[in-house]
This record gives sequence, C-alpha cells and structure tokens, in this order.
Amino acid sequence: MKIRNGKTVRKQVKLTVHALRKVAVIMLPFYQKLAADRSYSARWAKAVREADLDTLEKMLRSVIGSVPLASFGTNGIGYFIGFPLPKPLDVITNATSIRPGQVQFTFSGAINRSIAKAVVPLYREIANNAGYAALLVKAINANNKPFLNRLLRSTVTTRRFTSLEIAYSGMFLGFKYPSSKYVYYNEVFLEFMR
Repeated sequence: MKIRNGKTVRKQVKLTVHALRKVAVIMLPFYQKLAADRSYSARWAKAVREADLDTLEKMLRSVIGSVPLASFGTNGIGYFIGFPLPKPLDVITNATSIRPGQVQFTFSGAINRSIAKAVVPLYREIANNAGYAALLVKAINANNKPFLNRLLRSTVTTRRFTSLEIAYSGMFLGFKYPSSKYVYYNEVFLEFMR
C-alpha cells in the first residue's frame, strides 16, 4: 500500500496460477461430494439458509480435511470459503451465492448440486492442467471476457451457465435455473483481509 496525494492506494495485485490451482485442488472433492450426494447437498443448503456455520464447517471438513482456512462464512444466500495465500496476495475465496439485496435465507440444494455437477470438470481441469489454468489467469488478469468465456465453456457445458463477470482479480460464473428467479454465482476471487 502507498500513500499518494494524501490517499491510500493499493497496488493492483493479479491472480496467479498457483492461487487458482490451489483453490481448485482443495475444492474439487467438495464439489464432487455435492454433485454425487443428494442428501449432503440438501443438508448443506439447509445449513446455508439457516446461517448454521458450525454445521457447514463440519460438513466441509468431512471432505477437505484440516486444510487451513483464512475465512469461512455464510449470509443465508450463499457460502464463502477463503484460503490463505503467500504475500503479496492475501486470500483466495471460492463461493456459491445469490447476489446480496435480492432475497434472504433462500438457497436451493438442487440448484447448488446442479452447479457443482457443472463446475466439477472446470475445477478438475484447473487442478490437473497447468496450461489451462495459466490461460484462465491470463484472461482474467487482462480482463479479456470473450477469451475467458471461450475457455470456460470448454469445460462448463451446461446451458444454465448464462453469464460471466471478471472482478476482484477473479471470475464470477452466473447460473440460471427455471426453478428460481435468482441467478446463482460460482465465484473465485482475491480478497484482502488487512
């Protein structure tokens, strides 16, 4: 951080391949569990709606083990899981959520499970293919949405993937299902905790 003309200015920090692959490796088993286990997905969604962080953490730990977390939270419409990164980065967050301000305590287990099924190939490819991860990072850091969209659609093939945003040195994949009037976002982005 620098002070310029009396104002604090944070140096733009870019996403790295290491950070993106780290979140993919850790979260892939979680998404696989959500996709494969209807009961687990339903219990997870209920805990999100009830903002029951203790249940969510126990369920998450049953899949990812004792991996260090930098942050973990829910707002009744989604969940946010942050992992520490080496400096100058701080935290990389992975989330699935409805945008705040639209609704409260609404989160569909069936939709979350469908999103998990849709993103498993993406997270698997990021975890196993450094070249693919590098292309994603290049597109995100260059704010090249058309290129990022093409890359993502090679692995996320559901027609329910309806929108894409680049922000916070990350990507926000929007999914729209007929059973809900809300768009659900699967997100990977950098956060600064300081």
